[in-house]
Amino acid sequence: MKKVWRSPLLWGCAMTFLFACEETTTSDNTNSSVSEPVAETPANCPDSDPEARKFDANSQAYLTEIFNYATQEVDFTDDTVTFQTVNHDLVFCRANNEWAILSPSLTQAEDDFDGLAFDELSDPPRETIEANGQTIQYRANLSPNPFPDYGKSPEKVVFELTPDGATEPLTLDLYTLEQVRQLGLGFDLGFPMVSRVVQIEDALLFAVISEQGEGFSGLTTLIRYDLNTNSLEKTQPINLIGEQITDMLATTVGNETILWLGTKYSVEGSALVPAKGLVTYTFTADTWQNGKTAAYSVHNSPLVGAIPTDLALDGESLWVATGSGICEFPWQQVKDWEAWNCWEFILETAIPTGGIPLYGSLLGTTPLTTLTPTGESATTEVYWWSSLTPMEFEEEANRLGRFEVAYPVGIMVTVPEGGYRWQNEASSQPTPPWETNVFWPGREWHWGGDRFVRGFDEVNINVFALGASGISERGYTDAGLLDVNAMRGELELVELTSASTTVQHFSGWVEDGQIEPYFSVIPSRKMQPSTPNPIKAIAPTLEEF
Repeated sequence: MKKVWRSPLLWGCAMTFLFACEETTTSDNTNSSVSEPVAETPANCPDSDPEARKFDANSQAYLTEIFNYATQEVDFTDDTVTFQTVNHDLVFCRANNEWAILSPSLTQAEDDFDGLAFDELSDPPRETIEANGQTIQYRANLSPNPFPDYGKSPEKVVFELTPDGATEPLTLDLYTLEQVRQLGLGFDLGFPMVSRVVQIEDALLFAVISEQGEGFSGLTTLIRYDLNTNSLEKTQPINLIGEQITDMLATTVGNETILWLGTKYSVEGSALVPAKGLVTYTFTADTWQNGKTAAYSVHNSPLVGAIPTDLALDGESLWVATGSGICEFPWQQVKDWEAWNCWEFILETAIPTGGIPLYGSLLGTTPLTTLTPTGESATTEVYWWSSLTPMEFEEEANRLGRFEVAYPVGIMVTVPEGGYRWQNEASSQPTPPWETNVFWPGREWHWGGDRFVRGFDEVNINVFALGASGISERGYTDAGLLDVNAMRGELELVELTSASTTVQHFSGWVEDGQIEPYFSVIPSRKMQPSTPNPIKAIAPTLEEF
């Protein structure tokens, strides 16, 4: 029987093109909070566009893109730093540390994935890089390559590099199918790709990652090419071996080099799943294959987003862009919380004077209360928007739904699924210190020090499954729609057993036609955790999976 290959990593690449930017739809009514008086804007720094700040569930053709705030490009000028996303251009003004929010400038790419990419799988194109006056070609490939007829089973992954003027490439075996299976990372070899390449003096460093999902995987590999000796070497750091690398930069102090790596995972239908956040790999020329790793994530650092998608150096400063916010810090002070400057993305809305009905769940039919403005609380945070109809694969328009908004009183619910713990003995990677090895309904929230919190880029929207999941007391309807109680609202854990979970969620749901949310970039509210994650104390009482 021939094996049919499907590629979630390549699907993720396709979705990047498919979900390209469109002009944001706007209404004629401007939220009063948007036009608050502001200080005079410094020269060469733009003002925010009130229309660009408005949230519209129909601004993107696909539901997976309406909360996509991941940076795709970073541009520097003497006066500004611009982060381009599919929904906004975010412009940081150096003179006053303020942000301007503009309409997106990313152009829509042609949807030629099906016609080109699959034709290229059998003979992946070689990429080029200029280094020390040379033009160097490189690629990663399966061997033997199973495309286009899927008649061959690949046994290993090979890296090829062709120096300037050479007629034949240098080759380096990276890993085998047997190794992937022995490490418990997958059952078949995923399609490899060179994620990033950087030059460090007279050497090039390549990061090779693999397709992940449906049993396909590989070993994340760093490759060093010496421009003087024309030689290739590899290393597979154990703390990176299962991650995908989104971006890579290098800094040096004396004879020591630090690779800065953004990390994520992929699964079938979702190309953005949180991993270890920002990872450093520190080495010297003599020890580059045995460097030391450290991770800075939402669990143990000021980082405000779970998936760093873009890293950028600006002198001695490192900018880290995520789907939930942006951080900047002197890279030599990465361990110092006080050295970080971070801003988070939020949606806000004015609460109508007459109040609005608040429901306890997305599909709730009877309001629990009326949300009204009180004192200084004339606005509230908007966490999420969910459709009132099941998720569709096709392009949609004029969707109807509800917004999840902050509700400081909180609502208590009991979910008929509990928690269980598992052993990590089969894992090829050491367990991160923040990992509890507990599976529970709130597992996609992270401990914020006093409550469990969840950023935009921690909500895994799976286009092949039933969309994003959250805390749900009543579960899915027959039509496949989750009656979710909390998607991003803050959680307090009341009780967790192997049979059920009781939480207090500090959010509720309102009809989407009754508020007008707008996008803001605000200084991070994140503090160092004051109390330990309660899951760690509960874990020994739970049944083992």
